[in-house]
Amino acid sequence: MESVAVLDLGSCTLKAGIPFNFPSDGEPSVVVPTCVVDSGNPDKGSDDMDTEGTLVQVVERGVISHWEGLEALLYNTLFQQLGWMEAEEGLLVVSEPLFFPRVDRERLAMLFFEQFNVGGLFMCEQSILSLYSVGKTTGTVVDLGHGKTDIVPVIDGQVYYPAARRLKYGGQDVTEYLRRLLLQQKDTSFREAPTNELQRVKEACIQVPESGEAAQLEECESAEYELCGRTVSIGREGLQLGEALLNGRSMGIDEPSVAETVLGAVNSHPDPAVRKSLVENIYICGGGSAAPGVGPRLLREICSLAPPSMQPALCPTPEYMPDYTTRMAAWMGGAVLSKVVFPQNHHVSKYDYDEVGPAVVHKKCFV
Repeated sequence: MESVAVLDLGSCTLKAGIPFNFPSDGEPSVVVPTCVVDSGNPDKGSDDMDTEGTLVQVVERGVISHWEGLEALLYNTLFQQLGWMEAEEGLLVVSEPLFFPRVDRERLAMLFFEQFNVGGLFMCEQSILSLYSVGKTTGTVVDLGHGKTDIVPVIDGQVYYPAARRLKYGGQDVTEYLRRLLLQQKDTSFREAPTNELQRVKEACIQVPESGEAAQLEECESAEYELCGRTVSIGREGLQLGEALLNGRSMGIDEPSVAETVLGAVNSHPDPAVRKSLVENIYICGGGSAAPGVGPRLLREICSLAPPSMQPALCPTPEYMPDYTTRMAAWMGGAVLSKVVFPQNHHVSKYDYDEVGPAVVHKKCFV
């Protein structure tokens, strides 16, 4: 069989790799920022990412915003990073964001078959793949992403779209919130601090408090971090960042909390038995899942909001899976799925594409 690659198009990073003996070789070999340098006339085959130009995000808050940049990024990933050879292209499993438009789905299929000449393609929603990474097909996925937070009920391997929710804030907003908190220390030198430097500090200091009240405590142990060549002391700010991760209102964003959204999504299903399965299998993934204390805090809040008849529970990562599973969940689920869809011919083949056209992805890409 042709070689298989798995791609996860995230708002912060693109994760790619060729799954071998999964899960022992379960980590993507390529993790790169989902952005390109737009120098006016980019050469898609160039691997020189230092060319003068504007840095352009390819995927923003779960939406492909720069298709030419995406093509360049994919070319670099598949042919220069993963070692594909022209005329010997392989098979692809590609994760797609929640609420991915049909027209974008078809355009992505056209890109892969017509520009990259792939032999076969399977596209699947990120939340479904995330559940697959922990051996589940039913549950509520809480994807704490870079540009958005998705809460997605999945039932028997299919997204229940009437209940799916997207909160318009994510890790990038928490990073900018750190900038605001530092400016409140009356030090304006951090106003122009590079976002990647702020993100590094955020990831080091963030800690989800036990409650919203705990985030406002005046007494909190501080630690020192290097930022832009200077030392900055961060204490209570780390808890405030953790609070913002689960409650956008704390940083001035008019959206419900993650706990409120999870419970609302679960309760929107009419079948009590299904609601029970959804609330007893809550899976937290995405970059925000690495924040210390995020699981216990979210579960505690959901339990406080749920009626006594409900027994909310988090879906644990199996012991045989690596520690980074939650952060790489969609890619790892794609690695699992690749072992099934291609041997069983569930994918879109080049023949299918030539016969039907891009719309074939809506007919064949179901699990």
